[in-house]
Amino acid sequence: MLYFVDAELALGYVLFSFLSALGIVQIAAARYDLSGLAVFDYSKRRARGYALGILLVVASTAVFFGSQWMLVLTPGPAGSELAFLFAGSAACAIGVSLVVAAARHRAQSHTTAASDEDGGEAVAAGSATGRLYVPATPTSPMPAVCLVPGPDPQCHQAMVELARQFVRSQIVALLITPKPGLYTYPEALAVLPAAAGLLRKRPDVDPQRIGALGYDLGGDLVIRAASGDKQLSVVAALAPVLQEPKIGMDLLREMAFPEAWRWARDRERDRLRSSLNALEYAQRIVPRPLLLLYGAEDRLASSRITAEGTQEASLPPSLLQDSTTLLILPDIGHLDLMDHSPTRQAVELWFREHL
Repeated sequence: MLYFVDAELALGYVLFSFLSALGIVQIAAARYDLSGLAVFDYSKRRARGYALGILLVVASTAVFFGSQWMLVLTPGPAGSELAFLFAGSAACAIGVSLVVAAARHRAQSHTTAASDEDGGEAVAAGSATGRLYVPATPTSPMPAVCLVPGPDPQCHQAMVELARQFVRSQIVALLITPKPGLYTYPEALAVLPAAAGLLRKRPDVDPQRIGALGYDLGGDLVIRAASGDKQLSVVAALAPVLQEPKIGMDLLREMAFPEAWRWARDRERDRLRSSLNALEYAQRIVPRPLLLLYGAEDRLASSRITAEGTQEASLPPSLLQDSTTLLILPDIGHLDLMDHSPTRQAVELWFREHL
């Protein structure tokens, strides 16, 4: 039986331990870049997370001992009661951090989401649908790129601006729209050939200059599909999940807890990656130009690829040819890879040089 002796002192312990634990969680979130635990965005200003955490710890300690010092020196809750109060308060602090971080992520996703309805023509490519972006003043024949996002709708929205950037460089862009059932094996293998076939039939497209680009599992998909389609001149895979990393706290670097929970339990995603086996099929693209691009802070693709000093060691030697370009962009994660202009600029430049 727990006996807390004095209600005021017990509540004081609860508030003190809760705020202190919340401060420690924020310090850890800033230190290890755990966005899923951060009540504010510390990605660009970690010092703000340290300052908030230290303030909470110091302020709660000062207020508690300043207001309760008389009661602290008298008989109060024993070890079992204190352990219960501290453990409960710490759990609440972690819970509050997760909830607030999830709300912040949700608000940011609503404010940063782009719409692909502004521009582009709706087209059908086999069982898939997409939007075709053509330069306003075409110069025939033009090169073309088929863009395949991952199954997450957020991946698709992030690629809209890249498609428009291709158009500004006089490159036709066909952006596939993800939908339920599209990313199932082996049906998914028909997406890229159908899209490339649609582009080849257009009179304003040079059939000898058609490339493929995929993001996330879309990168795995274009590698696998392009390995057997020699008519695709160049292939770019942005953050392909060549080897699924171990599930852990690193997920909270990229997303909030609800999304991390769903991601960790998504067996269909891992099954598709395993079935595509892109790491093996990538070797069949050589000697055609192949771009592999990752963010250095990516924790959702293979960590062996992005870990400093081991990028090349994790790829088969047969893939590391002069035709393969491996780019690692600093300070960028997996889900925000397409949101950064350096990514789009690097991809556009690479396609202009090789397509």
